[in-house]
Amino acid sequence: MNRKEELIMCFPLNLKEDVQVVIDNLKIKDKDIHERSYSVKINDILLTIPERIYFSEPVSGNLTTIQKHILDCIFTRHDNGFIRQKHLHNLLFCTEYWVIPFSFRLLGEYVKDILIDIKIHLENNIENYLDFISENNVFYNRTRSQMISYWDCYYREECPNLKSYIGFHIFSDLETAYNKRINSPNGQLFT
Repeated sequence: MNRKEELIMCFPLNLKEDVQVVIDNLKIKDKDIHERSYSVKINDILLTIPERIYFSEPVSGNLTTIQKHILDCIFTRHDNGFIRQKHLHNLLFCTEYWVIPFSFRLLGEYVKDILIDIKIHLENNIENYLDFISENNVFYNRTRSQMISYWDCYYREECPNLKSYIGFHIFSDLETAYNKRINSPNGQLFT
């Protein structure tokens, strides 16, 4: 399998034809997709998503709405934070469950402005996020730890108290909603 075809593994198989249309419009060389990836499940299907991509955005073509969402998901993995944020912004009101592995991963990154957009996306997709957490507890905990590490490195001076940091608010809201869903008001699922 060539590097370009690996992008098919980022999405559920029912999207394979749409993903193929999208990747056929991308100019990708072997080194344009980082070898490091993360794996998550949606609906018990394992998806493997690259940590970073390094290829240029395509000129907008004649893509369907679903194909545009696929393109936006792929570009949330771009090495440029502004490009990641732009494509996340395009997904703010998308309610497809398969988008969540891409948006959730951004919670563990260092760009605070992206977290503001994710909060909006989360509010429009809370049930999808809770389903994702149910399927990916280890990934949830790792992402939460990454958020705390980035707060410590980049935002501790601005927000000396972790509880005042937007990333912490998002995870706290997720934990509250999840514990309410499983009827455990003081649940410790995420520790």
